[in-house]
Amino acid sequence: MNKLKAKDMTKSTEERYAYASILETLSQGLYPDKRHVLREFIQNSHDSIYELHKRAPKEAIKPIEVRIEPPSLFVADYGAGMSKSEVRQYRYIGYSQKERALHAGFRGIGKYSGVSIADRLIVDTSPQGVAERYRVIIHAGQMREAIKREKNPPLEEILKQFTETDTLKEDLDAHYTFLELQNIDREANILFNVPVMTEYLSLVSPVPLDPRFEHARQIEKKLRENLPDFLATDVLVNGSKIYKPYFTTNREPEFETVLYQDDRSDILAFCWYIQNSEKGQYDPKDNAGLVFRIKNIAIGDGHLTRQLLWKQTPERAFYFYGEIHVLDPQVVPSSDRTSFEDNEARARLAERCKRISSNLNRKAGQESAIRRFEEVLDEGSDLVATREDQMKTGQVPLELKDQFVYEIKGIHEDIQKRLKGPKSAKAATRAAFVLAKAKKLIREVKREDSGFLDISKELQFNKKLQYLYNCIIEVLQEEFEGEPERLERIVRKLHESIRQRLTA
Repeated sequence: MNKLKAKDMTKSTEERYAYASILETLSQGLYPDKRHVLREFIQNSHDSIYELHKRAPKEAIKPIEVRIEPPSLFVADYGAGMSKSEVRQYRYIGYSQKERALHAGFRGIGKYSGVSIADRLIVDTSPQGVAERYRVIIHAGQMREAIKREKNPPLEEILKQFTETDTLKEDLDAHYTFLELQNIDREANILFNVPVMTEYLSLVSPVPLDPRFEHARQIEKKLRENLPDFLATDVLVNGSKIYKPYFTTNREPEFETVLYQDDRSDILAFCWYIQNSEKGQYDPKDNAGLVFRIKNIAIGDGHLTRQLLWKQTPERAFYFYGEIHVLDPQVVPSSDRTSFEDNEARARLAERCKRISSNLNRKAGQESAIRRFEEVLDEGSDLVATREDQMKTGQVPLELKDQFVYEIKGIHEDIQKRLKGPKSAKAATRAAFVLAKAKKLIREVKREDSGFLDISKELQFNKKLQYLYNCIIEVLQEEFEGEPERLERIVRKLHESIRQRLTA
């Protein structure tokens, strides 16, 4: 290939409106996270498979194949392929015939995400029903060198000089697109980390739910029923099929249909979610929360929905996981697909989806109240049983009688109050039992012959010793007013010490 000469660009009198430095913005500036580069090509493959599925719905869908073989990366799909005109347009920047409402990728810039990291991009494609194979080569390394070497080279000349196409024969029935990112720069070495890339692609790709996930079939059935164009595509990474991640501590899945307006039947978004069956948030949080998806490809992660939908108690967002599939074509992903463009449609999506976060907050609050009620019952049952035993054996110091009564009444009142809130049937039955025992214990305490230990009678204190002992107890009660357990320990130790000294 001929080198691009500086004089060809500087001596031309033709007015230019675009310069090659824009390539740096599109390839490096928009994709600082190098993992996003691979996602862009997965997205293009998914669009091609979707196009094939639309044309030939009965034809079997083959997986997208990713091969990680340093120093190169390969992506292959058996979708509709690209026509001759589309291959020619593949060299263009910002040109795309994809419809925003139908395809995940539509800007025509994602393909150039590889320019910043590879020496060459080689694309071989064969369109459905055409006995030809087309090749596009983008000499990315030479592009970058020319841009650094020359001052403001015109974009059009750079693209013409360092891209090329070719046409070869192919079987009529063949349809595919094969991409090679050749000789990837060491700054993008994360793309060669198979475990990291496998996990990342499982989170963002349009892959199906794991068949080992007990609710997978139910959820995907609901998605197909509510999303007219829903399509899950298998992705193989070095021959291994990947799936969306899931947790094992799950309640039953629930579903929410989000309408444009309450009085309209057309769907803005469709959501499924699952609540943690154990206490608190899911771990790891990177896999938790609700994730927006457009064309079954993730937009951001659980932190995005938390940011847009949760104004109060945001920590409860991670008590759940699931997806919000957006159908509104006016909701536009940002170029790096970590968020949405800031427009009226995004504001409407956030506002209409707040009902989801409100429901989830309510469910999490109810779950928290139910769990706390059960904890209070455990604490109350243990306390009542312990005090019963101590009363029977006369082990409760008389000085702690008021504290004893306060504790039992406190438990009784707390349980009665929580009975008015959310609870399980089992907890309600158990609460009645604990309340009955607490009432009985309070009645027994009021009896004159109740089993409290009076150490002054036991050791026959004289008046001076009784006065001194009462002063000590008053000081201790005042000092440890807010620490009943500590006060009880000190009083018992005091009794033990007095016994040892007075009975020695």
